[in-house]
Amino acid sequence: MIGIFSKTTDSNFIEAAGLSGLDFIIIDQEHGHVGKDRLHDHLRAAKEAGVKAIVRVKELNHNDIGSALDAGADGVQVPNISTVKEAKLAINAARFYPLGERGVCRFVKAAAFGSLDKQEYFETSNEKLLILQVEGTLGISNIDKILDLEGYDILFVGPYDLSQSLGIPGKIQDKRILDTIDQLIEKAKSKNKKFGVFCDDISYARRLKQTGVDYLAYSVDLNIFLNACTNLINEIKK
Repeated sequence: MIGIFSKTTDSNFIEAAGLSGLDFIIIDQEHGHVGKDRLHDHLRAAKEAGVKAIVRVKELNHNDIGSALDAGADGVQVPNISTVKEAKLAINAARFYPLGERGVCRFVKAAAFGSLDKQEYFETSNEKLLILQVEGTLGISNIDKILDLEGYDILFVGPYDLSQSLGIPGKIQDKRILDTIDQLIEKAKSKNKKFGVFCDDISYARRLKQTGVDYLAYSVDLNIFLNACTNLINEIKK
């Protein structure tokens, strides 16, 4: 799957991105400015355009994870997972019994405000995507145990945070970063777990796709728009 991060507060960007043919869009509450009211508009726009809407919540927080799923998100991405305990807490917050203890209210958007059959709602809700975002050397050191866990769908690595934890902030093309990501891809494959990663370089994105990355998040909507405008100006001035 190929998608992008979104930091916009304009739901038209969400719909336009979906109409482009992207598989998913990550609505970013960690580094973006999307509150709960705007989130509902974004999710409606994504549904209208037929693109999966993933919400990256601000942090590992039981209520925030459940709230995003209640609002109708197709999945949640939980940042800064470093330990097995944190991974288990994320799973517990995102899943209903018997997989977890997500807060229950069937009168929410995700349950069609109470009109969806109860059993269907509980079963289908546990099929929503859960992406655990492992960042930093501590998370990498615990990767084997995290990969052994059941209850989540995709292991995601953020190279920028990884670069900072290695003392080379921003140098995501450094050999140490690239080698670490390659090793993690192989580890995930060996455990039959799907793997996701962020990148902002087209040639590297192609290589990641060829290696079998399942969930490729490329750049950010506003930066993509900025670059498109810059390229347009440069082409006209030729």
